[in-house]
Amino acid sequence: MAVAVVDTGVLIGMADIDDQHHDSALEIVRGMDRGDLPTGRVTNYIALETFNWIHNRKRHEMAVETYERLNQSAGFEVLHAAQKDFTNAVSLFQTYEGLSLGDATIAAYMQREGIEYLYSFDDDFDVIGDITRLETPDNPFS
Repeated sequence: MAVAVVDTGVLIGMADIDDQHHDSALEIVRGMDRGDLPTGRVTNYIALETFNWIHNRKRHEMAVETYERLNQSAGFEVLHAAQKDFTNAVSLFQTYEGLSLGDATIAAYMQREGIEYLYSFDDDFDVIGDITRLETPDNPFS
């Protein structure tokens, strides 16, 4: 099965109509919902960051709706990352000055799972050589 990780910014952009990336984010999420794009993987670290942001800046109900949308979609997998991903993330965080700890958890997970593609608007990931970042609703497997 073709999979790609989905970063917080895409999920926030989808939920927040005022976000500068709303249109692109919505098309990425819809593409995953329809099965036109790879299955979107969302780790517990991404979920925590996303739902807290929406809860604190928008409203609680929107955070719950976003969770339910992801959880009920056949185009997404919400999963718990392994503890060793956090340990490896700390090492990546210490190595790359521009990489946040949250982003480092994504990179560590992707490296362990051998996942190349990440839907993200955040160019901080570009320092990680084995991650290919996608900002548009393109399917890298077709």
